[in-house]
Amino acid sequence: MRYQIVLTGVGGQGTIFLVKLLARCALNRGVPFIGTETHGMAQKGGTVISYLKIGNFKAPLIGKGQADLLIGLYPTETLRFLDYLKESGSIVTNGDDSFPELNSLNVFKIDASKKAIEGEVNPKSLNVFILGTVLKHVKNFPFSLEEIEKGIEELNPKFAPVNIEALHKGLNS
Repeated sequence: MRYQIVLTGVGGQGTIFLVKLLARCALNRGVPFIGTETHGMAQKGGTVISYLKIGNFKAPLIGKGQADLLIGLYPTETLRFLDYLKESGSIVTNGDDSFPELNSLNVFKIDASKKAIEGEVNPKSLNVFILGTVLKHVKNFPFSLEEIEKGIEELNPKFAPVNIEALHKGLNS
């Protein structure tokens, strides 16, 4: 298996948690992986980009036009990093009706921010909610629901119930 994921957002914790979670899934399966994150001005609400390569890779960074999947936790950051996606790749992003149509790309958009504002999803679990949306729409995603649930429980047992609930809400949205 060889699969490359770019995750982007603002602030930092959401993307970093997802990299750790998906790396844990690879570790549990015994699949090699390399992950990295660039924080930039993360603590000030700035751009965060994280990479996860699953399979036999030598270097952690993903080049432009190579990612199988782009997960965007913040719409403007999704648009900023579109050029990392390969032609056959998929995008799952947090975005409302103002998010532009990208007809030439395989895009799945969900307004996770609105769901948080309306109380449907815990705001601290938006990243996991969007990961549930990935599970729903991205057919070649390398991990199953069960593997992700196990990873959530291992990484943070205290908040696992809230995150697993958000994961299921994303899967069923």
